[in-house]
Amino acid sequence: MPRNWKESNKRFLNTMLGIPGVDRVPYCANIGEQMLTRISGMTLREILSNPKTYANVIMSTTQFLKSDSVYVPTSYGGPYEAVAFAETNNRTHAIKWYDYLPIFIKQGEICKNAEDVERLEIPDHNKIKIWQTTFETAKIISKTTKFPSMVGFGIWAVVQQLLGDNAFIFMRKEPALLLKLCEKIYQSQMEILKNWKENVGRIWFVFVTGYAFNGTMMSFDDAMKFEGQFIKKMQEEMKTPIVFHNCGMKPYFEEVCSEIEFLAIQGSHPLDINYWVSFKKKFPNVSIMGANIDVSLEMLTGTPQDVEAKVKENIENLALGGRYIVNPICNLPFNVPLPNIMAVPKAVKKYGIYPLS
Repeated sequence: MPRNWKESNKRFLNTMLGIPGVDRVPYCANIGEQMLTRISGMTLREILSNPKTYANVIMSTTQFLKSDSVYVPTSYGGPYEAVAFAETNNRTHAIKWYDYLPIFIKQGEICKNAEDVERLEIPDHNKIKIWQTTFETAKIISKTTKFPSMVGFGIWAVVQQLLGDNAFIFMRKEPALLLKLCEKIYQSQMEILKNWKENVGRIWFVFVTGYAFNGTMMSFDDAMKFEGQFIKKMQEEMKTPIVFHNCGMKPYFEEVCSEIEFLAIQGSHPLDINYWVSFKKKFPNVSIMGANIDVSLEMLTGTPQDVEAKVKENIENLALGGRYIVNPICNLPFNVPLPNIMAVPKAVKKYGIYPLS
């Protein structure tokens, strides 16, 4: 049965924007490369062989998993931005392909020292094959589904790819040089956004992976210095709503939402539902994607009944009044039991029909 993308689009977009009249709570599955390969039975190289194949696998997997959102995994400027830097700076030996995982590079191989940072060249994404494929794939999906286009953006995710563990050494010993690298990554990712608008069309949301904003990694002040200021800068230049993602265990959600205006936040921690109830009261105009549904807990080791109970808990506590989207965090791993994955949309249909009791 063909997918009614129009209903999903309205459900997702209106919930994000806080517009009433939604029929049920939206469900969004983070469908990354692992799940695309698992559901399609194809390797990543086969999926990325051409844009039409890639687009068809994304849409068919999205439909199979009954998700209300559809996006292109390689549109995120994390691993694939690092690949672009590797190709541009003659470090292709650092690129690692896997059959059922995203492409990664060997961390710290692109920028081994200060000289590498100084000489680092910014990629032309229109000339990088993986990005050419991404733009063409996104164009096909946008034309077919009319789903609001989302593009990934993240400074610290790329810093760690390029510098590896040296990122934290630079933070203390070479902060000016680290900021220079952050600026180059920022310029490169702004080029992605520019290329996207030229090749695909309007960007509805910028999906920011604020990995620096995790208390297990650095202080909030450092997070603002090495990532937050660039999010603000991008927001000023793009004038586009931002969805802020952090899948860490100690995210600075309240702190960063007090500093930067976001349309939505996406995360699974803290796991205490009371935190999310409190957050919703403090930031009523910030939509919540996820809350305490973690793919490494009930989704991975529990039963479908455990997953249903967790989805029910979140809907009952967070969905009243809208601005809540059921969204297990983060990307669905290859080994999550399929009955547990399918328990999520079943629970949404069971408990998430508006008006909620």
